[in-house]
Amino acid sequence: MSQETVRSTGNGLIYTCKAHATNETDCQHIQAEIESIKESGKGFKIMERSKFKICKSGNIVKAGMDKTKTHQTFKCKDCKKRFISNLGFENMRNDPMVITRALRMYFTGMPFRDIADCLEQEGVKVSQVTVMNWVSKYSKMTAAYLDGIIPNVGNWFRADEVWIKVAGEIAYLFASMDDDTRFWLVGEMANSKHKHNTDNLLDMTKKKAGKTPTVFISDKLPAYAKSCRKIFGRGAYHKSNAGIRSTRNGVRGNRLVVKFHPSNNKMERLNGEIRDREKVFRGLKKMDTAIIDDMRIYYNFTKKHSSLDGMTPAEASGITVEGQDKWMTIIQNVAINQVTV
Repeated sequence: MSQETVRSTGNGLIYTCKAHATNETDCQHIQAEIESIKESGKGFKIMERSKFKICKSGNIVKAGMDKTKTHQTFKCKDCKKRFISNLGFENMRNDPMVITRALRMYFTGMPFRDIADCLEQEGVKVSQVTVMNWVSKYSKMTAAYLDGIIPNVGNWFRADEVWIKVAGEIAYLFASMDDDTRFWLVGEMANSKHKHNTDNLLDMTKKKAGKTPTVFISDKLPAYAKSCRKIFGRGAYHKSNAGIRSTRNGVRGNRLVVKFHPSNNKMERLNGEIRDREKVFRGLKKMDTAIIDDMRIYYNFTKKHSSLDGMTPAEASGITVEGQDKWMTIIQNVAINQVTV
């Protein structure tokens, strides 16, 4: 007796049973796999809806293109209705691949107008307002879902701050990250650097990581030391550092002493990523903007790091996003879990 298994391909989940091979419907085995994905919260897989969502029939055939000539249309042979199977992009006029391409361009630092111009050169005419609406819609959807996933991080956390302009005024982005995986845990905005209370930052960091660190590394801003004692407790060793060297040599009597002195270079690299995308942050008009969350998603789930052997921080922390188009995968999984905005 052959062993039947569910496997993931570029076109979705495939099961080797007779029912799925005959009519390509989502059989009971695939439905069970989808439920497993929902329960685990960490198993991202490319999904393709193969059943008509109204009558739940898998007896479907291709029926040409839609009126815009951009989407494949299907016909249900049981209820005779036509539909478009585009999981996560229902009722969207443009092709899903165009939308995810626009998202990638936005998060690599391109302004909305430049994205619209680039797409027009490729034969897709959309306005910058349309691109802005895509970013707003899908960034909210993905943030709501991804924030509920707890990454598998290490026991050393880092924190730092970087200045950016909000409505023409200097503001500060306070951020925390995991030392092992470079996973950007939390980001929050503040009007001031030296007067800001970092209790909320470290409390959210603790909740996002699902644990308290054993070592917490930051610069010498006094707020970090106070918050570390209050939020992380005595079990967390706080090491503050203002320089970039990882060791510090000293002389005690006639002996050379080498003291452990961790740098905060990993956080400075994150600050550099933020600084490289100043064009994106020019659109900040208020302190509670969602652009910070958008940047965090891009950094964690789609940007590969050479220091992580080509993995993203999410992959390094055990969260796998399959497929070449990471945004497509994430949006499809959001749709499966019915996260809406």
